[in-house]
Amino acid sequence: MTGVGVLCAAVASALAVQLGWPGDSLRRLADVPRLAWPAWLRPKPSSPRARVRGIAGAGSGFAVVALAGGPPLAQLMTFVVVGAGVFWFLGRLEASAAAAVRAELVGTLPGALDLLSACVEAGMPLRSATTAVATALGGPVGERLAEVVARTAAGFGDSDAWAVLRHDPVMGPVARDLARASEAGTSMGALLTRHAEAARAAAHADAVARARAVGVRTIIPVSVCYLPAFFLLGVVPVIAGVLTTFVH
Repeated sequence: MTGVGVLCAAVASALAVQLGWPGDSLRRLADVPRLAWPAWLRPKPSSPRARVRGIAGAGSGFAVVALAGGPPLAQLMTFVVVGAGVFWFLGRLEASAAAAVRAELVGTLPGALDLLSACVEAGMPLRSATTAVATALGGPVGERLAEVVARTAAGFGDSDAWAVLRHDPVMGPVARDLARASEAGTSMGALLTRHAEAARAAAHADAVARARAVGVRTIIPVSVCYLPAFFLLGVVPVIAGVLTTFVH
């Protein structure tokens, strides 16, 4: 095995150890800053964990290098490209159940924010309004609001409680603004109203995108159904007529 192969095996072994290393159960309670990657690089929330994607990418790169061989520099580049490609591809996968939950969350978020804004405008504290809306709604929105309620019940302030959702792909902007507004002590009614309008526009755009995707996905089944009939009823008689003319 070449030196590059040994390096690839070492990287794969290190990632295997990381894969089996137990995570910190209290890490999720800490306010850990994250690097803001572009949208096309960020993994889907329901994709495999980073350690799983890392070991899969390293294993794939090592397998390709072992099969292809070549000069050391080419082996190293192959290992990096294949490993990074597999890591990125696995991060873009989204389970169908998670996609359904996200679609439901996008669709119900505008109404939830309207209710939350109405409660706050009526004079309820933010944590009381959050508890009331989470209890009344349920579903994906209610579950996420219940996380905020649980943190406030555990003694966290409103800002720290809402920070638990700041990385959520759907409710992140709302959570970040509410956390800042809680720290600054500013009015939240108008803020929630603006976010409700933005969420309503996002829900409309998501519905249009899913409707267009359904049309694209139905092209192949419809083609499979209609093209043979068109060929047999439209093309074959014409060809048969032309051949008959030449024969006679």
